Amino acid sequence: MTAPPKSGAANAASAPRTRCDVAVVGAGAAGLMAAICAAERGRSVVLLEKSPRPGLKILISGGGRCNLTTTRSGSDLEAQYGARRGRFLRHALRSFPPAALRAFIEAAGVPLQEEDLEKLFPVSQRARDVVEALLRRCHDRNVDLRLEAAVVALGRDGDGFVLSTARGEVAARSVVLATGGLSYPKTGATGDGYAFCRSFGHTITRTFPALAPLAVGPGWVRELQGIVVHDVAIASHDANGKLLCIRQRPILFTHKGLSGPAPMDLAGDIEEAEGRGGVRFDFVPGVAADELERQWLAATAGTGTQKVEGLLPPHLPARLRAALCGLAGCATSTLANWSRDSRRRLLTTLKDLRVPVARSLGYDHAEVTRGGVDLQEVDARTMQSKRTPGLYVCGELLDVDGPIGGFNFQAAFATGRLAGLHA
Repeated sequence: MTAPPKSGAANAASAPRTRCDVAVVGAGAAGLMAAICAAERGRSVVLLEKSPRPGLKILISGGGRCNLTTTRSGSDLEAQYGARRGRFLRHALRSFPPAALRAFIEAAGVPLQEEDLEKLFPVSQRARDVVEALLRRCHDRNVDLRLEAAVVALGRDGDGFVLSTARGEVAARSVVLATGGLSYPKTGATGDGYAFCRSFGHTITRTFPALAPLAVGPGWVRELQGIVVHDVAIASHDANGKLLCIRQRPILFTHKGLSGPAPMDLAGDIEEAEGRGGVRFDFVPGVAADELERQWLAATAGTGTQKVEGLLPPHLPARLRAALCGLAGCATSTLANWSRDSRRRLLTTLKDLRVPVARSLGYDHAEVTRGGVDLQEVDARTMQSKRTPGLYVCGELLDVDGPIGGFNFQAAFATGRLAGLHA
């Protein structure tokens, strides 16, 4: 692998044009996989990364442990991305499912293990092991990795392309764009790939931060800071109250609002609602409202001095039970003076509590970008642009995003692989 020069500008001015079969722009999950697969086909590959280190999003994912993929498969896996995005990803995911990605990474020397929520992590718990394994594969296949080599211009050059970088020009027969989106700008994400795609006639759908904690206004939410609940359902809804996505995964109350897998999965929906949406809680998802009321009525016989709060499910933390009773106006009520209207208010609070949420905490905290290159303009079987032959688009640059749990890395590796196999 080529080491970055000490003086990028001076070397760019004097360096001769490099010629290769495939230029890959972006050394993240999709770009590294594309480079490896193209090189394994005997293609000469130049991999361009503008940062001083490759694989930065891999390195910081999962708290530095790297939730690499999931154990889900088939139609169940595709459904996690939504109907439209799942259809686009079908060929990529079925030709390179999570089991194949696991085999690929383990063959590269990094054993994986399953953890909660169907997640797969390195046994070592070190994300850098994954990056180093991918870099070894690149090195073994003579991929020319150039760091601190930001692409400042990309255009046609006869039947191929020419890329202008801080380290000189690269002429390539094919180009794979794997530049990522706008999430985690501290990793160098600036969305520059969108401009390149637009210059070749592509449509960029509106982009939003996704998989980010939610900023929630009501004070009672922030007062529950530190509480984690598991057996609770939370759903996003639009301005008309239509349910968009339901999640029953861990929820963390924070001093800014809501975090954890379930709320973060809803961030993209919240952002798309542009301040007019919100979330709905079901704190007892396994029991219908009428059944819950019958249970309460049966439990009230002969216990008139008991507080209403005592009827709430014991899996809910005490502070949360008290907050819910306060919201329903029955914090001080006993079963003896509990009115029918008060009981119905508590039922609604438990089963259909709606909380307005204007936004997430934004791209600085988002794990992925929603939106990107319009999927109708990319061949789902090869990742080749339908606008420009020889141009391939993969990873987060596409209008594809999935929930927390390794789904976005899985999509990046699978689409990067297709691009590398056909570029």
